[in-house]
Amino acid sequence: MQNKIFEPAEIDLIINLRFQLQSKFLSKNNNYVEIMCYQNLLFKKSQKSLKMTKLNSTLRYQIKHESNSIILRLEKDDCLFKEYLFLDKSGPWELKLKSSIPQLDYQTYYELEKLIGSGSFASVYIAKRKTDGIKLAIKAFLKKMLMQKDPDKWRESIDNEIKVMKSLDHSSLLKCHDHFENRAQCYIAMDWARGGTLEQGLSKLEEPLPFLTVKVIFRQIVEAIKYMHEHGYMHRDLKPSNILLKRPMPLKQFSLIAQTDPNIVVSDFGVSSEIKIDMDVGKYCGSPGFMAPEVILCENNQTLTYNEKCDIFSLGCILYRLITNKSLFNGQNSLAMKQQNLECHLDWIQIQEELYQNKALTNLLNKLLSIDPKQRPSCEEILNSKILHVQLDNVGCPLFINYKKPKSTSIQQIKTPRPSIKSVSNCKLPQLSPNHVNINNHNNNNNNKKQGNFLLPPINTRIKTEQY
Repeated sequence: MQNKIFEPAEIDLIINLRFQLQSKFLSKNNNYVEIMCYQNLLFKKSQKSLKMTKLNSTLRYQIKHESNSIILRLEKDDCLFKEYLFLDKSGPWELKLKSSIPQLDYQTYYELEKLIGSGSFASVYIAKRKTDGIKLAIKAFLKKMLMQKDPDKWRESIDNEIKVMKSLDHSSLLKCHDHFENRAQCYIAMDWARGGTLEQGLSKLEEPLPFLTVKVIFRQIVEAIKYMHEHGYMHRDLKPSNILLKRPMPLKQFSLIAQTDPNIVVSDFGVSSEIKIDMDVGKYCGSPGFMAPEVILCENNQTLTYNEKCDIFSLGCILYRLITNKSLFNGQNSLAMKQQNLECHLDWIQIQEELYQNKALTNLLNKLLSIDPKQRPSCEEILNSKILHVQLDNVGCPLFINYKKPKSTSIQQIKTPRPSIKSVSNCKLPQLSPNHVNINNHNNNNNNKKQGNFLLPPINTRIKTEQY
């Protein structure tokens, strides 16, 4: 015997409620019913009884236009569908239901054009929106495969991703336009990022990126995460494969175009979370090699907690990857990489060499990768770092400035080891002494050579051409 969409409710529940929506309908049996909406609850009242159901992702709807009639169809996986004929205007209900629960009929609104990617749990299609011809990406999840992987929490990740995307509106955050569901699949209609992932772009490089390009890309990522943090969310799985490019473009060209429309889009909000001051339990999630140590600790101790500063550590890993095109942690397997990620024993002498012996950049990266989350800067502070400043011309294109040959440097060995990590509360990074990194300037006959802003230096000239 199948369940029913509406379950019996006590009439006392609605005595003092002020409904957001309240309309009259005609049931399939030609009985008059009244359907009311209050927050996340849907009530159905007839002459005989009062029933209710919750507005959540297990309930889906379709508003069908047939001849001169408009019909509301409600459906659940384990229930017989119900249909009701509108006797009042349908417009307010369309707005409310679209913002609350999935729709049934994606074919009414979108025309699938081609498959562009597939995996064990989902496929991605290019689709044309019928109302305006705009092309979007539709990600289709196989519910059967998701249930086999995680019977209890398979829906939580999809619901969370949709909730976050609908809550945020930023040019560098992937936007959800619609979501649909039927008995076999869940669908999310989102912006189509035609340029692939940042990971794919980096894998095509034969040499490191110019530092100006690094700054342009990294600033766009940080701007997106800054917006998330300011609106109460942390991402928790930042990595190059979750960063998309809106338009196809070689990464080296990022610094050659106007920055009025950022080309970077942060995606994959399945494990994103609201930032809560009173959150007392941290969730283990993310990708080894880009996870903050305090997040890894939660795998075996679920009483620990963390905050949005976990994203700052991930940003540090991404910055290092952008500059060097190498991974910060290089374990032979996922377990070894996670252990390196947790211990975070980094060779800062070697890192500064890889960062072109630039003290300001090394110090910034050191702060981003601090074991103590409190020592990590905010996104605002990162963007205000002088070393990451990007000057634009009058049309918004980045400028190369102060083009000089690098000054030679010397580096003093760091002798203070990082502490072992036992809990988040004792995570303290040893303070860097003023002599931690010492750059001694030497005379250079070419110091006075200058290059105009309208010319780019040779491609093999990196951060060492920009002195601050």
